Amino acid sequence: MELLELFKNHRAVAVLNGKPIGVKRVNIPPLEDFVGVERQKELLVKNTLALLEERPFNDVLLWGKRGTGKSSLVRAMLNLSPKLKLLQVDKEEVGFLIEFFNLAWELTEFKFIVLVDDLSVLTEEGKTIRILKTLLEGSVFERPPNVAIYATSNRRNLTPETFLERDYKFPREELEERLSLVDRFGLKIGFTNFSPDDYLLAVKLYCKKLGINFDEKVREKALAYAREKDFSGRSAYQFVRFYASLQINPP
Repeated sequence: MELLELFKNHRAVAVLNGKPIGVKRVNIPPLEDFVGVERQKELLVKNTLALLEERPFNDVLLWGKRGTGKSSLVRAMLNLSPKLKLLQVDKEEVGFLIEFFNLAWELTEFKFIVLVDDLSVLTEEGKTIRILKTLLEGSVFERPPNVAIYATSNRRNLTPETFLERDYKFPREELEERLSLVDRFGLKIGFTNFSPDDYLLAVKLYCKKLGINFDEKVREKALAYAREKDFSGRSAYQFVRFYASLQINPP
């Protein structure tokens, strides 16, 4: 099926090994499921509504700890309008966006979010950065007005905690390239670890969805579970599923 038809018949398309595939059942979390990230949710919703309403909007870098809901929040934007489509592209597949940008001009009845997930580790040195820089800003390709790029990263500046000079022939140039890419995102939204209170709010939410009574015993076990992992939305979700799957109190 041609790319044009894929978008006309699917809410989301994913690029795998260079091939676009229509997603028949898209995982779209309800916006009300996001607790502990109210500010981040508000910023992304406002930016996405600007895209939908043909007002000025920004490309967005969502950065922060694993399990805090960055990618899930991007997918949740599909709740805002049936006219909004999602293209998920792995970081090594960003070259596909050149073809997609040409197509987007023909699909003016839709708005698009391009999700580039996990830019923290770039396996093809320089290639992904160069292509994204070109597409985000400063290219012979004119940006379609109906496309926003949302990228996620575990690192604010796309660099490891310790930038290892021995890993790169020209380490300073590599660092500058990454910082230059970050600068092209007009909106940068940070996600930090949940507080214990935020974590418990998420546990309560998931308990309610599964019909589990949230009492003091569940609360204590949820906190013990998080202390072995971390305080995050993902840990809250995993704990409640773990608790429910046992059908008895977790050890």
